[in-house]
Amino acid sequence: MTPPALTRTEVMTRAASWVGLGLDYSNTAYYQGYRMDCSGYASMAWKLGTSLVTGTFNSSGVTVDITKSELKAGDALNNPASGASGHIALFEKWTDSSQSAYWAYEFTGSGVHHRKIPYPYFSGYGTFHPVRNKAIIDVSDPGMTNLAAVGDQTGDGIPDIIATKVSDGKLYRYAGPDYSGASRVEIGTGWNTFDSVTAVGDLNGDGSTDLVAAKGDGTLYRYSGPDYSGPARVKIGTGWASMTNVTGVGDATGDGVPDLIAVEKSSGALYRYSGPNYSGASRVEIGTGWNTFDSVTAVGDLNGDGSTDLIAAKGDGTLYRYSGPGYSGAGRVEIGDGWDSMNNLVSPGDLDKDGVPDLLAVKLSTAKLYRYSGPDFSGATRTEIGTGW
Repeated sequence: MTPPALTRTEVMTRAASWVGLGLDYSNTAYYQGYRMDCSGYASMAWKLGTSLVTGTFNSSGVTVDITKSELKAGDALNNPASGASGHIALFEKWTDSSQSAYWAYEFTGSGVHHRKIPYPYFSGYGTFHPVRNKAIIDVSDPGMTNLAAVGDQTGDGIPDIIATKVSDGKLYRYAGPDYSGASRVEIGTGWNTFDSVTAVGDLNGDGSTDLVAAKGDGTLYRYSGPDYSGPARVKIGTGWASMTNVTGVGDATGDGVPDLIAVEKSSGALYRYSGPNYSGASRVEIGTGWNTFDSVTAVGDLNGDGSTDLIAAKGDGTLYRYSGPGYSGAGRVEIGDGWDSMNNLVSPGDLDKDGVPDLLAVKLSTAKLYRYSGPDFSGATRTEIGTGW
């Protein structure tokens, strides 16, 4: 099989997403489409689309043997023995310069763990070898993350976006329609402490799009535009570490205040939260099975019914469009494939002036930024507009 391309950071992020969910080890049960055992977990982290077993990672063409000195984040220590004798652990980093132990992610009989393991593994569990997913991409510059559409902030009538530089946490605003590096302006620092940054619309009536940002500890903050400075932030919630794919969907309840949706990691339930504070008391469950999606992105009104629509990409690269405000499975339409090669999807609005919202996305293997025309965002419509993303 040919594994999909993905970065080391993406592998680690996917591995971490199962930690703390209380999943029980099983050779027959599945979560998010992957078997709930050590090799199913590694298959999920590597986004393989199917659950292999320890003895088939090499033979299926997914992994190759490497040396101890070559180990990097996203590689693994594998014991390819058959049945319960085999095991695999995902390597993160050495605990110190002696390289006698390492931090790893693994799924064992006691659950999913992020912990220190002696190299190559605990004694008495067989022979382990370092292996590498052949599709892993080494990125010297990790580029940008948490792209968010913030409307027209420069007064030129064209929607702008913000993005966080992974390496130093600086927040930049980019001017549309091409979002070139020449147009970017640094507007903040320390933004790499946030797991997610989401544009939700104007919450305070000042005419600027505001943000909500969630830290790894689950704390949710609201930032006022257009500069999103620290003094303007307000703590509005906790417990958001249990949620993913937080997405602003405009005013879905008719109260004049922008709302958002988010997916509960453990259950896959889709919830709508009412603004401006998005408290748990305001949330309403509107769907199930949404933890099968790697990304969920609001793209504006694609079908002219006045509600914000969503696109959602599965791990196998299939892209679906869901109509608002209920986003039911009955209304979904498959509109593309191959989207497992893209990340950082964001819809700034209508960039090509055809009356339909457009989409931006970054190609994982090249860090190039592409613009796609709605409503189907097909590859035939895409245009390369930037590099280094």
